[in-house]
Amino acid sequence: MRQQELINLKTKQMSNIEPYIYPEGKWMQMRAGSFTSSQIGKLFTSPKTKLAKDNGELSETAKSYIFDKAAELLTGTIRNTYTTPEMQWGLDQEPYAIEMIKETYPNIEYYGTENPKFFSYSDFSGGSPDAVCDNIVFEIKCPNPRTHIEYLLCEGDLQSMNKDYWFQIQMNIACVAKDKGINPMDMTGMFVSYCPLMIEPKLRICKFKVEPNESFQELLPFTIKQAEAYLRTIIDKFEL
Repeated sequence: MRQQELINLKTKQMSNIEPYIYPEGKWMQMRAGSFTSSQIGKLFTSPKTKLAKDNGELSETAKSYIFDKAAELLTGTIRNTYTTPEMQWGLDQEPYAIEMIKETYPNIEYYGTENPKFFSYSDFSGGSPDAVCDNIVFEIKCPNPRTHIEYLLCEGDLQSMNKDYWFQIQMNIACVAKDKGINPMDMTGMFVSYCPLMIEPKLRICKFKVEPNESFQELLPFTIKQAEAYLRTIIDKFEL
């Protein structure tokens, strides 16, 4: 299956997504069947054997993720869209975090639940940052107090603290940079942890920069190309 045929299939299947199932509408349609920033780290996991790694093969984790995308393309639906109480807490608190961030970044553009935005990186990949201000991409989390305290004490080392979030920011940097037509190395990520339960006001928000990683940015186009090729081999099995 050629790339354009796969794109046509995605367009056709994603048009089946109904607003009453996914109120986010067009944003959800664009995400469906795409490798997104929140899970992009799965494509960067290493195979278990040295031989597979030396041969440049995909890991089983990466293959499983690609099968998830194939399922979305073939059904026009997205699984695991349930919002947990913890996720709802985060969604509810994000606007308050944004108000605090605006004190330093008054021109920040927030992409909340009312106006989410998907920045495409390729035909089958992209990301949805929480906010953007000039060349800064924001990722906002509203965790439980214990985790928030760990962020306060991690000295800005997000890659060690939560590698999935680090990958998420790196991908969103790439996506927004492509939308702006600039080098991703000229962008900056900003991780924000917000917990209104902290008694001391100065401890309620924690933010630190996440610089673009040159190795990730160089590997990303090849990683996406490899994942899209594997996706095509799956769809090809059905001779659509």
